[in-house]
Amino acid sequence: MFQNFFHLTKRFWFSLKPQELSEKDLNWVRSHLSESEFAYWEKLSTADKDHSFRVAKQAESEIGEQGKEFMAAALLHDIGKLESRFTTFGRVFATLWCLFFPFRKMEKWEERTKGLRRRLIDYAKHPELGAELLKGIDSKQQTIAWVLEHHSEREKWETPKEIAEILSSSDKE
Repeated sequence: MFQNFFHLTKRFWFSLKPQELSEKDLNWVRSHLSESEFAYWEKLSTADKDHSFRVAKQAESEIGEQGKEFMAAALLHDIGKLESRFTTFGRVFATLWCLFFPFRKMEKWEERTKGLRRRLIDYAKHPELGAELLKGIDSKQQTIAWVLEHHSEREKWETPKEIAEILSSSDKE
């Protein structure tokens, strides 16, 4: 729990003053994503682009270039958060809310089509929403699997354990 808190605190501070990616870095991102994946990636906030880039670069040093679908997964793991439309401070609220009120306590809100409760549900379900989005644009199965699994318990991972461990630890850096 404290490691997660440290990660979230660090991510919050980075999100207050995110780094714009250089043209070289953008080209690197583009080289790991399909055109439609890149189009969605571009919709991310500057802070989310910076975070996903850091996760992917961290993972690349261990996975290497042979795992392009896993680099795409690292870049797109939080793509489902687009649905919630929260800004940085909205995400802080949503993250705290989700810590105190797990999804099973919010399930009854799923029928809602708008409002804060709907946005909280979307935020909580961002792995599922991201996976669905990626299925709709024909992303590779390994990419979709990790986007879906990235907040799941290790026992439920379908992604090869060694790769999943690298992606998970990179996301916590």
